[in-house]
Amino acid sequence: MSIVKKYQLGAVFAAILLLTACEKTPPDYRAPVTLPLYTEGDADNGALIYQDACGQCHQLNPGLNKKGPQLMNIYGAKAAELEDYNYSEGLAASGWVWDAKTLDPYIADAEKAMPDTKMLSDPMPDAKERADVIAYLSTLRAPVPAAGDEAK
Repeated sequence: MSIVKKYQLGAVFAAILLLTACEKTPPDYRAPVTLPLYTEGDADNGALIYQDACGQCHQLNPGLNKKGPQLMNIYGAKAAELEDYNYSEGLAASGWVWDAKTLDPYIADAEKAMPDTKMLSDPMPDAKERADVIAYLSTLRAPVPAAGDEAK
């Protein structure tokens, strides 16, 4: 067998191994939000703050987690429930539900609120800014697609 054939055969085996070992986890979705909108903040201003303070690590599209999990339908959701993101043990065991009472201290200083958190953002000491971000998060609502309807 020529050296070229050996390399081609090796490349085929490597490709097969890579393709079988790299199955992508399908996107996970949170249930639709059932809590009313949070109205103690300005959601429009919260969207701007979110882009600046949160958007580098969090996104809004299911299946496209960054450093942090996607946040669609986060308001009223149980903490650490997405199967396609690896949460800290503390958050997974917290039993938290993301509402104003849990989001406010977590956004204020995540490391203080949850000592083993993976969220390493700068603290947000301004209560009005936090209320605005929470108001914005409460507007992030999308239906869960029917099985087989997920965007590819």
